[in-house]
Amino acid sequence: MKQKKVSPGAGNWRGFFRLLGKIDLPWLAIAVAFVVETVYNQILLSLPTTTASLMSGSLEDSALRDAVIYYISYGVVVTIEMAILGTTCRLAVRNARNKLWGGMTRIRMDYYDSHTPAELTSAVTNDLEESVRLLVSMMIALLPSLYYLGSAMATIAEYDWLLVLSVLLPLPLRYIEMVVVGRWNYRTQAGIYQRIGVLTGYLAERVKNLSLIKQFCTEEQELENGKTASEDLFKANMSATKVSSISSGVSTVITVFQQIVIVFFGVILLQNGRIDISEWVAFFMFSATISSRFITLVQNWQSLKSIQGQVARAVEVMEAPQEQTEQEAKAAAGQAPTSASAAEIAFENVSFSYGEKQALQNVSFTIPAGSITGIVGLCGSGKTTMLNLLERFYEAGKGKVMLGDTDVKTMSFSELRGKYSYVQQDAGVFSGTVKEILTYGIRRQVSDEELTAAAQRAGAWDFIQTLPAGMESPIAADGQSLSGGQRQRLVLAREFLRGADILLLDEPTSALDASTAQAVEQTIFSMFRGKTVLMITHDMSLLHDMDQILVMKDGELVGQGTYEQLLTGCPLFREMVRSQQNKEVTCG
Repeated sequence: MKQKKVSPGAGNWRGFFRLLGKIDLPWLAIAVAFVVETVYNQILLSLPTTTASLMSGSLEDSALRDAVIYYISYGVVVTIEMAILGTTCRLAVRNARNKLWGGMTRIRMDYYDSHTPAELTSAVTNDLEESVRLLVSMMIALLPSLYYLGSAMATIAEYDWLLVLSVLLPLPLRYIEMVVVGRWNYRTQAGIYQRIGVLTGYLAERVKNLSLIKQFCTEEQELENGKTASEDLFKANMSATKVSSISSGVSTVITVFQQIVIVFFGVILLQNGRIDISEWVAFFMFSATISSRFITLVQNWQSLKSIQGQVARAVEVMEAPQEQTEQEAKAAAGQAPTSASAAEIAFENVSFSYGEKQALQNVSFTIPAGSITGIVGLCGSGKTTMLNLLERFYEAGKGKVMLGDTDVKTMSFSELRGKYSYVQQDAGVFSGTVKEILTYGIRRQVSDEELTAAAQRAGAWDFIQTLPAGMESPIAADGQSLSGGQRQRLVLAREFLRGADILLLDEPTSALDASTAQAVEQTIFSMFRGKTVLMITHDMSLLHDMDQILVMKDGELVGQGTYEQLLTGCPLFREMVRSQQNKEVTCG
């Protein structure tokens, strides 16, 4: 079946409306604002007939009274309308941001392999602000505007049907303007917000690594790179300015043409006695408002196309593949919830690829509960991928990852990941107080005594006591105000408090000096004795007392056994040990 070709300016309507259904719009507030907008339009319909007699020279008491009542009512309703509309728009933006951020936290990790997180954050911060505000305003105003147009046209039809014709004659031109400029708006706005994301991502990455820029004295180069990204955004904004200018010019020409037609018809009918002066004044006032409403409808369409462009990335984020919910996992497994206890871990003929790049190939092994297993291999051999599959950051392409007799795919993420403590080589922490770092992700109440005991066991208590406010001392983003060893000790204390059955360690001492690394290693083995431990390491001296070692090469398991068994039976392991020993001798 031949797929329908989509025009480059048409936009993704299906994704756009799906986004509307997901961003949790404040419908009650919108409904209230809609009612107020309708009342406003009803009052506005009274303007021409209320003031026509006054403008034609009448000073009757009833005409004066009606005019005073009208203008007071108009002022009150306009004030209420602006307050409610502003509040409703802000509520909508807040809800949309919350929903989009929630979606981003549940996106599968493989999506981020091809999308920069820093760039995507601008979908939450920049893209939604103006677009959701405009969208809600349009939703509130559209039907009342159509109601106003219908009622106004019916009123002037009572004067003479030719007056309605004079108002409708320019509509084909308005339609052409709406479609052509609308598609142009979509393309320019999509380009602008894409470039905002690129610039945001670039700046976020560079600010985070300013020390690297200074180290290599690349300030001038980075300035040029920033100028290039800024220039791209400038060009996109200039395109939008050009569209706006042309649109404004076209709209002005059509408006002038419409006014000429309206005046021509009105004067002819007035001269022929088909309408009187009062009806002519009322019609002229109606025609000005009707003309402005038609312009508004055209502008709303153009704004809608702009909004499509603005939220294109938000639509992409909301439709990105997400991790299964607990209910989906159970349904997919076709079984009741499981609760795997601390049990052995097994890979059964597991294969996995990052796109076309093979990362693991038919890997099988078993790790007994309560044992310590080392994972070694050259860079890019698939070591970290194995831990990612255990956590289900990625799903195995073939084979099974088992926890006891349970396939991890049948477990909910909260159940599965609650069984792991994962200490990565960069010892990731968020900004906050020391106490907030230690309790991050722990869903039970942790006493001060527990915090102190965990910090002491991890060797973090000594430096925590030197901080100005102890446990309440603030820590900079990414833990930049701490040394690598201090961050690592805080992470170990946090994972000890978490009390998971299985400890996953990915090069936990790679960024530390030798003495600090040795102290952290001793801390790990003393703190987590009796737990199941998997440690990726390049430090071969750590492997002597491990229960077993897995040796990886190019995504394949080429050796499994104890230190002594692998020295005699695995050439790659023997070569890695010899290489490190030679390095130590050379350094010594």
